[in-house]
Amino acid sequence: MDNFSIIEKNTYEIFKHEEDCPFAFISDKAIAPSISELNKKGYETLASCSGHYKNEFYEWFNEDIKKLNEYENNDKVIIKEIRDDSFDYWTIVDTTTTYILFNKHYDFDNLPDGFEYYSLGDDRTCIQSEINYYDEFNNRKKRQVVEEEIEKNCIKLLEWVKQLPNMKGMIKYE
Repeated sequence: MDNFSIIEKNTYEIFKHEEDCPFAFISDKAIAPSISELNKKGYETLASCSGHYKNEFYEWFNEDIKKLNEYENNDKVIIKEIRDDSFDYWTIVDTTTTYILFNKHYDFDNLPDGFEYYSLGDDRTCIQSEINYYDEFNNRKKRQVVEEEIEKNCIKLLEWVKQLPNMKGMIKYE
């Protein structure tokens, strides 16, 4: 539980132990201050992630056999099974994402450096920043380097959140 914080659902205060706060939700510890402050200011969040360094693979099925040669020559692909007309494979997870999903649509005048805005079409908004596990020379970054980039993203987010106007009590006309 050391990587997570507990945020109370009514006051949005951060707690260290779930038993101290029965009406709560869990947030990654690094992004919890931003999530807490956003909700206190009236920006309703639905989900968030600070990003995590992972050594994982995505599994893909039934790719067209015509693409086999291309995939066999990709260092980030492992061919699992080949059939007459298709093949299955794994790809190395090569990015992580710092994101905040908002429960409503918000038009932000600016975003933290490196973040992008997405309107999800159902009146929800997402901001996110992708962190690549590989450098510009296609060498895998050390875990510490990726974790430092995640931490920098969370610091940028908190600085951005602090400058946002308070939405509590404001009427939104459509």
